[in-house]
Amino acid sequence: MNEYQRYEDYSQGAQERSTGSNVARSITFLLIGMGVGAAAALLLTPMSGRDVRNAIGSGCRRAVDGISEQTRNLRERGSSLLGFNRRKA
Repeated sequence: MNEYQRYEDYSQGAQERSTGSNVARSITFLLIGMGVGAAAALLLTPMSGRDVRNAIGSGCRRAVDGISEQTRNLRERGSSLLGFNRRKA
């Protein structure tokens, strides 16, 4: 085995080991960042817990109502398009 082949084998092994440690390090920092962000959000929120829950609930209800309305509009448009095609044929 010449020097080039020996070096190539070494560099590939080192690269595989460093990739695994980089992924683990990235996941660790991601989890730490999420923890710090959650703690900061809890400490610095301008509303009480009840107010936050009510705001989240009303936001979810508005989103569901908006999605329901858009679905209803799409159904009406779809049925009118089908009805238009049937009249033409």
